[in-house]
Formats: sequence, structure tokens, C-alpha cells
Amino acid sequence: MKNYYRQKGAVLVVALLLLLVITLVSVASMQRSVLQERMTANLYERQLAVQQVEAALRSAENWVAAQLPDPRVQIPANAWFYNVPVVAAVDRWQDPLTVWRDAPAINTDMANSAQYFIEYLGEWPSPTAPDCASSTTIEPECLSPTFRITARNIVTPGTPEVLMQTIWRL
Repeated sequence: MKNYYRQKGAVLVVALLLLLVITLVSVASMQRSVLQERMTANLYERQLAVQQVEAALRSAENWVAAQLPDPRVQIPANAWFYNVPVVAAVDRWQDPLTVWRDAPAINTDMANSAQYFIEYLGEWPSPTAPDCASSTTIEPECLSPTFRITARNIVTPGTPEVLMQTIWRL
């Protein structure tokens, strides 16, 4: 009977060790699940921001198209429509003095919408005939007004920053 009493304590120690191992595995699994949930939420927020910025680009492109035949006449009337950028100047999307136009919101899940501004880039050759400007006589349809549209989402703490640009040509 002396062996029987000695084994009672060993079972308790083994049971406590197994309980400790199970607890550690459970805690590690919960931490991994929480991390995956945060990553999924961040991806969701980023996708919403990308959609907002793409919608702002489309809104700006529609605005330029509505100003045909010559959108350049609207430059003085709109603070967010800029003339040709200066080469040595800071890029407008990095300049805090740049005026941005609010775009219509498409995602009601987001508190912040997107903004955009438009820059006239000058007359550029058509992509269908890029060498037309190198000839001595430039055809009238060779060069066309070109615009750069820059859009961004409004960043608040905890939201991703998205900035996109597109080139729009008549």
C-alpha cells in the first residue's frame, strides 16, 4: 500500500502540467485569431479607401469631359484646377497649400470621402502617333490638351492613406 500513496501526488503533478500546456496552446491560438481579425479589418478599410479614391478619379474625369470642347477655360474659376506645374516646385499633392475638391462619397461605411484636384499639363502628342511632334510641320490633331488628376482619401488616425493619379487627354 505504500506505493499507492506515493502515486497519488504524481497524478496531480502530471494533470497540472497538462493543464498548463493546454492553456498555453489556447492563449497562443487566441492571439493568432486576434491578429488575423485585425489584418482582415485593415484590408477591408484599405479596400474601402481605394474605392473612394477611384470614385474621386472617375468624378474628376467626368467633370473634365463635361467641360469640352476646352476645359482649360475653367482654370481661373476653380481653385482646385491648376495650370501647368512648375518643374522646380514641390509636387502639388505634397504641398499643404494645395486646394482639393471634395468628391461625392460612394461608401456610406466610411466617415471620410475622397478629394481631388486637376492639373493642366500642356499639349502632348497623341499616344496613337507619338512621333508626330518630331516632324518639322506638326499636324493640328497631333497635340492634344493633357490633364493629370490626383485623388486622395481624407486620412484620420487608424485609416490607411491612398493617393492615385491618372492622365486624361482630349
